[in-house]
Amino acid sequence: MDCNVDLELQKCDCGVNQVKKIPCSHAIAAGAAAGLHISTLVWPVYSKDTLFAGYSENIYPCVGQQVEARTCFPPEVKRGPRIQKKSRWQFWLELSRMRGRTPRKQHMVYRCSVCKETGHKRPQCKN
Repeated sequence: MDCNVDLELQKCDCGVNQVKKIPCSHAIAAGAAAGLHISTLVWPVYSKDTLFAGYSENIYPCVGQQVEARTCFPPEVKRGPRIQKKSRWQFWLELSRMRGRTPRKQHMVYRCSVCKETGHKRPQCKN
């Protein structure tokens, strides 16, 4: 609703369609309203015919040029003296559990090691 879309020229005011060559959400909505299939809005560069044409002929190495035979090693990794990052991003459910402080295992009875009361653990203890 907030962008002008030209389906024939495959242009949109947001500019995503021209850069990525894939229809943006505005072009998809305009195409659906016009009764067009989404695959017709994608630029021909991404079609199967273009892909098959790119690999239809054989690719040969350079003829008549000397190619040096060298061994390629991976680059050396230099780590600084800082604390390493976490090995993975946490899942949204893990983050919500940490924020809400609800116990992970509902069937277990949690007992605090400081005040020996049930229902919480040592980090959330008020005593």
